[in-house]
Amino acid sequence: MVQEFHVLRCFSCQTFQVHQVKKSKKWNCKMCGEKQSLVKVYGRGSGADCRRHVQKLNSLRGELHEAEHARFSWEPEDEEEELKEEGDEALTCENQQGAAGAVSRWSKYLSGAGGGGA
Repeated sequence: MVQEFHVLRCFSCQTFQVHQVKKSKKWNCKMCGEKQSLVKVYGRGSGADCRRHVQKLNSLRGELHEAEHARFSWEPEDEEEELKEEGDEALTCENQQGAAGAVSRWSKYLSGAGGGGA
């Protein structure tokens, strides 16, 4: 009689694992020790086949995690540069407006109000 194994994934640490098929639908994660029930079987077969499948799934999961981590590590720097550039542009605009309009907007009202006061 040949042993049958299945591929399971832990809900807590998200790692794929090989476990022997048994009547009980409960199992413990080999990585984090969480006790859980059988929800989805990702593969079924001999031990060697299941181990190869688990290695492939876990390596794909690791690559996705690294790619996501690399993407998120670059985004904050880009956002900081964009904010800095926007801030520089705003300061430049304010400086240009200040130089062109050196006369206060209130000056025409203040000079006109001085002649016909109450």
